[in-house]
Amino acid sequence: MGDSLVYNTRMFNPLFWHLVDALEDEKIRYIYVEGGSSAAKTFSICQALYYMMFSRGCNVMTFRRYGAHIKDSVYSSFRKSAESMELKRYLQFIEFMIRYQAREHRVRFRGLDDEEAIKGMEDFDFVYNNEWNQFTEDQWSQQRKRLRGKPNQKFLCDWNPISSQMWQYTEWLDKDEWLDLPLKLKSAPTKHSSLNAEFAFKKINKRGDSIWIKVTYRDNWWIVGHPTKKGGYVDVHTLADFEYDRIHKPNMYRVYANGERGIIRTGGELFKQFDETKHVRPVKAVKSTMHLSLDENVNPYVTVGCWQLIPNNGITKITQVHEIPCRTPDNNAPKAAKKTASWLRSINHTDVVFVYGDPSGSRRSTVDKNSKSFYDKFIEVLEEEGYRVVNRVAKAAPETALSYAFINDLYEFGLFGYTIEIGDHCKVSIDDYTTVQEDKNGGMLKPKIKDPKTGVTYEPHGHFSDQKKYFICKLLAAEFTRYKAKGKKLRVFSSSS
Repeated sequence: MGDSLVYNTRMFNPLFWHLVDALEDEKIRYIYVEGGSSAAKTFSICQALYYMMFSRGCNVMTFRRYGAHIKDSVYSSFRKSAESMELKRYLQFIEFMIRYQAREHRVRFRGLDDEEAIKGMEDFDFVYNNEWNQFTEDQWSQQRKRLRGKPNQKFLCDWNPISSQMWQYTEWLDKDEWLDLPLKLKSAPTKHSSLNAEFAFKKINKRGDSIWIKVTYRDNWWIVGHPTKKGGYVDVHTLADFEYDRIHKPNMYRVYANGERGIIRTGGELFKQFDETKHVRPVKAVKSTMHLSLDENVNPYVTVGCWQLIPNNGITKITQVHEIPCRTPDNNAPKAAKKTASWLRSINHTDVVFVYGDPSGSRRSTVDKNSKSFYDKFIEVLEEEGYRVVNRVAKAAPETALSYAFINDLYEFGLFGYTIEIGDHCKVSIDDYTTVQEDKNGGMLKPKIKDPKTGVTYEPHGHFSDQKKYFICKLLAAEFTRYKAKGKKLRVFSSSS
């Protein structure tokens, strides 16, 4: 690093080597780093950016969502990183700027609550978005349009995966096609450059201009110790805290320890007994009847949940094998049915299809020239696609609070020989089941938001939860009736009750 600075390779975590490799590669425009707590994401990024500043003469723009958060967060990380690399004597630390005085290169800090912050980016080589999950989609769009005019300019973003429904996933990363890369970097001057094989990943998009890395605390030598046992630090207290969460707070452990997408629970969730560590599994559709449950709300999507009944050692698993959130332009009955039929063909489904859903969707339309309901049009298209369809939409919606209590008890105890299982690829559904809140009457709290682009007001959550309720209470109609008759004091049943 430069002519006069020599470092022991043990002072850098594996992420550092992967970052430097990507920062030096002119084909790469975007570098994304996500992961759990204590993964040293920000610290390693600061080290890599200092390396590029001193060895390649680069300028860095660092953004936070709010300017007030800079001093005690990312600015502090840059200071500590400079101390660890013994660079402070070369640097001048002033408010919202760190300057490499000998060559007039700098790290600049700005908060995006300042409307002028994104302007004047052309002079910078790298733009670092710290805690990217806090940024708006429009702020990201504006940045991409303004970084131009020099070779090897890049965006570098880091974040914790607190929600699977962050726009960073749904509107950006998940719309690309990603290919796995080796976790060990052959070009690194150390044999200890490999990211953790069980929990980390490194990917490149098919276009070849983006690198996506996930790390956890297992990739931080100052938490787990260096593999040689001659560096780093074993932080027994942090490890003990993670172990406590693994046992007592599994969802928090999943997000913050394992770096998996999720939502941190607040205690007011409607499905209190839905536990992602118990009820979410890798599943595939089988050769059997398919149950489709619908919610006809068009915003943010028409909801199609795909379910099957899978026997297992005397217990029947009510299994969600797929989800189809039909966003615009597919958010109407015919297009949602077309999209569903396409998926059914992709799994070679030839058996009967049962349709469930919100009874209000059975009302005849006063707009449709043939007075067809939402379900009439959905089923009509499926039949045109060659499927035999049975309409099982109930005549009336189930009692709200009791239906959710019934589903919670199915999750917790398994009633009448049934359990519920959700496919781990059903990310939108899992996010919905985890986040939807309970109102004071035991029903679903349905807050509304307004889309700033379209002006449409809609309920962002609850639609997959609704389709689950309609399906299960109709599927187990007899069992639900028995459940209601026995009352809350007798809610736990064996398979022979």
